[in-house]
Amino acid sequence: MEKIKKIIVGVVVGIILLATIVTVLNVSRIGIPMANNSDGVFGIQGDGVSESSMSGVMMGSATKSSNTASFSEGAVTVSPEATQNVPDNKIIRTGNLNLKVNSADEATGKISQIAKDNGGEVFSSNFYQTSKNIKSGTIEVKVPVDKFEKTFAEIKTVATLVARESISGQNVTMEYADLQIRLKNKQAEEQSYLNILDRAGKIDDVLAVTREVARTRGEIESLQGRIKFLDSQTDKSSISVSLTEDANITFSDSWRPWQVMKETFNTLFKDIQGIINFIIVLVIRVIPVIILYVIIFGFVYWVGKKIYFRIKK
Repeated sequence: MEKIKKIIVGVVVGIILLATIVTVLNVSRIGIPMANNSDGVFGIQGDGVSESSMSGVMMGSATKSSNTASFSEGAVTVSPEATQNVPDNKIIRTGNLNLKVNSADEATGKISQIAKDNGGEVFSSNFYQTSKNIKSGTIEVKVPVDKFEKTFAEIKTVATLVARESISGQNVTMEYADLQIRLKNKQAEEQSYLNILDRAGKIDDVLAVTREVARTRGEIESLQGRIKFLDSQTDKSSISVSLTEDANITFSDSWRPWQVMKETFNTLFKDIQGIINFIIVLVIRVIPVIILYVIIFGFVYWVGKKIYFRIKK
């Protein structure tokens, strides 16, 4: 009988513990509002601009064409003048520099002047300032091809340190020659359609030839646009320069201790608020439920005890 009594007591205690655990888990699912420590304004940390961010802004000039053109356009033949009109070397040259400078503003002004002195211009620029009062950014200039090396060397003199430099080239001579031949073929094809259109008598024939003329004209304009783009890329070379200021050990306006103190107190008050909210939820929701479970299982234990003693008698 003593063994049965211990078993009943163990079962009752186990049920009480299980119910308590379930109650706590339910409260945790509901969620207790805690302090949010991300209300402040965060600046960029670290040593300013990283190596990857310095070289992240680089402009591509053009992509190689991978499609081989078909030179037979129906009955149209290539004229001897088209095959003889082979252009000189067409090379797209680009340069990239990562420079450390004392002042990004002064360096930008010097680079702009260097580009103008060499017959070029500033194509784009983009600068920003980090939380440590370090200014960084990128400026891109375009200069005539024959002034590329000279301009590239002069821009490097602006820096206190040349972190990285690179020069790349893309030969588009074959693509350019191919485009010119295709353009002459299309122009000859268009002229043939126009001659047919002058002799066409039926409305259906006129409409059919007109559609072909429109299609050919669209292809001609597309080829002319590509040729114009390659001309612009090969006539002038682009130099992209990433600038980063050297870090100076100085006090700046970005240091605001009073603001930091206010944000710290604000965070502290939010933490206290979260703790008080937790206590309120614990007192109002968890403890009464636990008491209710204790009463229920106490009653069950009392009934079980009565039954046990009756069986024992």
